[in-house]
Order: sequence, then structure tokens, then C-alpha cells
Amino acid sequence: MFSHSLNRIKRTGLTTAVGEDDARKIMVVNSFSFLTALLCTFCGVSLSVISGYWMILYTAMAFVCGFLSILLFNYRGRFATAKFGLQFVFCSVMLYYGCLFGESTQVHFLGLFLIGVPLLICSRKEHALRCLCLAMPLLTLFLLETNYYYQVLTPMEMDRNTTYMFRWLIMTVVVILNFMVITFHQQNISNLLHRLHRRHESLKRRNQVVLQKENELKAANRMLEHYNEKLEWEVEQRTGELKANNLIQEKMLVDLNRSMDQLREKDAELESYVRELETLKASLVKARDEAERANTAKSVFLRELSHEIRNPLNAIIGISYLLLNDQHNRNKIPLSIVNYIENISTSGHNLLEIINNVLELARIEAGKTDNICETPFVLQEWVQSVASVYQHAARLKEVSIHVQVDHKLPAQLLGDRVHLTQVVNNLLANAIKFTPAHKKVTLSCFREGADAWCIRVTDEGEGIPGEKQALIFQPFEQADASIHRRFGGTGLGLTISKRIAELLGGQIAVWSQQGLGTSFTVTLPLRQGIAAQLPGGEPAATGEKRPQANKKVLLMEDSAVNRMVMQEFFQYLGLPLLMADNGEEGLQMARRQLPDMIILDMHMPRLDGREVIRAIRQDAVLQHVPVIVISADAFREQQELALREGVNEYIIKPVQFDELRRVIDKYFSSAVLDEALAEGAC
Repeated sequence: MFSHSLNRIKRTGLTTAVGEDDARKIMVVNSFSFLTALLCTFCGVSLSVISGYWMILYTAMAFVCGFLSILLFNYRGRFATAKFGLQFVFCSVMLYYGCLFGESTQVHFLGLFLIGVPLLICSRKEHALRCLCLAMPLLTLFLLETNYYYQVLTPMEMDRNTTYMFRWLIMTVVVILNFMVITFHQQNISNLLHRLHRRHESLKRRNQVVLQKENELKAANRMLEHYNEKLEWEVEQRTGELKANNLIQEKMLVDLNRSMDQLREKDAELESYVRELETLKASLVKARDEAERANTAKSVFLRELSHEIRNPLNAIIGISYLLLNDQHNRNKIPLSIVNYIENISTSGHNLLEIINNVLELARIEAGKTDNICETPFVLQEWVQSVASVYQHAARLKEVSIHVQVDHKLPAQLLGDRVHLTQVVNNLLANAIKFTPAHKKVTLSCFREGADAWCIRVTDEGEGIPGEKQALIFQPFEQADASIHRRFGGTGLGLTISKRIAELLGGQIAVWSQQGLGTSFTVTLPLRQGIAAQLPGGEPAATGEKRPQANKKVLLMEDSAVNRMVMQEFFQYLGLPLLMADNGEEGLQMARRQLPDMIILDMHMPRLDGREVIRAIRQDAVLQHVPVIVISADAFREQQELALREGVNEYIIKPVQFDELRRVIDKYFSSAVLDEALAEGAC
């Protein structure tokens, strides 16, 4: 047990990074420190008991702490400090007890031990440390002799017997310490002899290997001589063969020269072809650059054209909506005029569909892809809301729309509601267009297996011939040329619907029989979701009018016609509307009036929409106010940019007033408004 503990103390501070020689010296330092601490304890107790002077014990314990601190230095990896500290503590012991006991106790003989310690604990590379440790005992002896001669410090008085007992006790300690030094030197010598023996054995083994390799080389040399003789014979044989082959090669060389001449001629022809190809490549690059510029110009043209068409179209659809939905005016307008207004509204929506499809096709041709944004929605509510949009158009054609939702489907689904709505809008518009009066269109949703669901739109029209069904999903393709003359349209809706269905991870298929009608089925992955709710637990707005009390709305719009339409709409809702015809005036009015909602166009004089939005979001008073953009910029990139800059909702002109009404109800619900006001107060 003691030997195990002593071995652990000896190995204090050793790690795998410490070399073998340094490890031995560290173990010597640890051994000296621990054993000397034990000797110092024994001597302190013994000398105190013999002399009755207990101060000796207290100082001895202080020196014991000094020796044990050496172990702490090694434990923390400060090996040089430990070596210096060991020699320093030894010299302190010799100087203290030499001055305390006087020269009669022979304490200075401890210096003989201390001179040998640095040679044992310091390596050759620690030259400065070794010299310092050698100088310390010499300095201590000099100080002791000086004290003995001049009696600077008077030694303690002891009788003759005590002096002899102290001398023999100290001499015993000196002998033990010198024995330890000799023992450790002996161990070093033994280790050195052991290493020399191992190196000698290694050299013997290497010598045997060298002799073995030498014998192998001699055998290989004999084999090489034999092989050399064989090679000489083969060289003679092959020299004759080479001479024969040389004649053949000369003939071949003549043929090769002739072939080289022919190759040079071919090379000249190829260089001519390469120059022609480079010229053609330069022409193609130029044509590609021109095509890219033309494509960019087309996109800019379509964006500007869409903007310019949507503004007057907004007035047409908006005024039609107000005339048709204002019951007070409707009762005063003759029925024939109402029919005209309904036709104007339907034509406006048809024109809007054409514009949207052209823009979507431009995005497809430009290689732009949409990001899928899946959100939970209530299936029954979504189907009913999509179908309700086309009830008016169907009523004009005296066509009925039937909605069927399979009870096996989950009530709440997870999907991209915007893209799904776009697909169903195209299919319903086509179905109503091709269905004769007094017929019906069916919109149904049903489950297909365990992990898929389907949206099917079925009409009772003329049907599509079988040979034309593969072409209807191509851009600008219709079943025959007469369809465009009879029903209008661009032939883009099915192309866009097919692309969106594939983007959503599904597919679209068509069934049709002439005289019976046509059915389009969109199959999609089935993922169940939890329908989103507004704060306070209320479901999403369904378009029903709710009373709005003391709410102010600020409109920034430079078009007088659009301002007039919006004013009539808000008057119909019973909401006060503040209006400004430019961004700068609108921002000033917002800071004065502090509206509950701001509606603005993106293109305005003085300050455009983006500048106004940035100013609102940086204003501590206005930053909580919901901002609704109503703009004729229909490209999704423009919408995403506006949403990133802090817009709450983005509505594309011409305004669908049912959608605008839903947005107003959403942000003016009590829960949303209270939350916005709380954020503004903070």
C-alpha cells in the first residue's frame, strides 16, 4: 500500500508529452521532496523533544510545506520552478539550522549533499538552471562560515549531551540524503547500462540483418550474371531481327511521309472549317445576346403593359362592383342596364384572366420558379370561397356550379392555397366558358388512396376530340380554331395549371368524350394540417361585414378615378377614408391623423411607395400601423420585395373588393387591433 502511494507521488505531473529522461528527473525531484519532507518532520519532532524548544518544530513544519509545494509545481507542469525550489528549500534549511545550532552540530555538511543534487535533477539543456542550483549551496556555505567567524547570529545554547545528540541526528540525515543521491545516481547508471545493453542487442540484430542482406545480394548478383549472359545472346538474336525489320520500317517511313503530306492537306482543310465554326460561334453568341436583350425588353414591356392595363381595368371592375353591390343604386338602375354592367364586369374579369396568364407564361419562359408556401387551411371553406367567385359569371350564362367535398378527406389540409386557387380558377373559368346554358359545372374534392387527394372540375360541354387531348396543355393550343372565335381565350390556362400541379408535387389529367363533357383531375399529395386562426381564437375572415367603429383609413393614390372608386367602397362599408394624391402629402397626413390602416399605391409622385413604407416602419408612432399595398405591379418579385420592406398585405389591381373586404376585417378585428396597439405602446 505504501509503495503504491509512493509510486503515485513519484509520478506526480507526468504526462505522455514528457520524455523518458525528463520523466526520470521529475520522479527524482518528487522523491526528494516527499522523503525530505518526512525526514524534516522526523527531525523537527526529535529536535523539539530533545531540546524542549518547540519553535524548532514550527519551523520544521514550514520547511515541510516548502518541500511538499515542490510536488504542486510538478503537478502543474512547472518543472524548472520545482527543481529550483527544491534546491532553494534545501539551502534555506541548511542556512537556518546552521545559524540556529552553530558549527558544532555540523549542519554545513549538508552542503556536500546539495552540490550533487543539481547534477542529478537538471538535464544538459538546462545549463543555466544547473549553474544556479550549484551556486546556491556554495553561497549558503559562505554565509554560514561568515556567521561562524563573525558571530552575526548567536546560536542557541545547548549542553554537551544535547549538542552531541543534535550532531549525530543531523549527521544521520546528511548520510541518508547522500545515500539517496548515490542511490539515484546508481539508478541512472543502471538505466544507462540497460539502454546501452538494449542498443547493443539492437545493433547485433541489425548486423545479422545486414549479413543476411549481403548474402541475398551475392545470390542476386550471381543471378544477374546469368541473366546478363542470356541477355547478350538475346541481343544478338534480336539484332538480326531488327536489321530485317529496319528494311520494313524504311518502307513504312516512305508510306508515312506520303500519309503526312495527306494529313497536312486535311489539317489545312480543318483549320478552314475551324475558322468558319468560330465565325458561326461569334454569330450565335451575338444572336444569344440579342435574344437575351430582347427577352429582357419583353419582360420590361410586359411589366409596364400590365401596369398600364391594370390601372384602367381597376376602375372598370371597381365601378362595376360598386354598381352591382350597392342595393340602393341597383333598385334605381333598369334591369337592361344592370345586365350591361354585369357583362362589363365579366368582360373585365376575363381580360384580367388573360393578362394574368400572359404574365405567368412570361415567367415560365424566363425560367423563373415560384417558392412553395404550404399553410394549413379548411378545405370546405376554401372550396366554397373559390366557387363563389365564379357564381356571378356562371349566372350570366345560366350555368349552375355544384360543389362536392368527400367526407373521407380531412377537414383541414396542408398546402399552397394561392397556387391551388390559381389552378382551380383556370379550370372553373374554362368549364363555365364551354358549358351551354341550363347545364352545370361540378367542382369536387375526394380522396385517392391513402396518401393522395384530387380536385376535379367537370363540365357538360361539347368535349375534346381524343387526338386533340395531348395538345391542350401546350401554350396557345386549343382543341380547334373555332374555339377562339366562339369563346375567346388565349389557350394558356391549362399550360399554367399543369406547371403549377407539377410544382406542387402532383399531376393533372383530362377525360373527355364528345357530346358528354370534359373532366380535369388534379392529383396532389395528401398532408393533413391544422387551420390557421387569427389571434383570440377567431377563424379567418369569411367576408361577412362586421361593424367597424371609430377606425380611420388613409389612402395614398395618385389616380383620381381609383380614389373615387375606393371612396365609394369605403362609404359602402361605413368607414371614414382620408385621401392623399402623392406620397409626401400622405406621409404628412399619416403623422397628423394617426390612421388605423394605411392603403397605398407603389407608384406615386414626390415619394414612391417604397420610400413611404420605409418612413412608416422607421417612425416610432406609425410603425405598428398595418400597411396594405394596392398596386398594378403583378410580378411576384415585386410583391416579395414589398413584403420584405414591411408591407402587411399586397393586393394586385384590379382590386377584388371581396378580398379587400376580407383584409380590412382581418386587421380591424378586435384581437388584431388590440395586439397592434399594445406593440405601439411598447
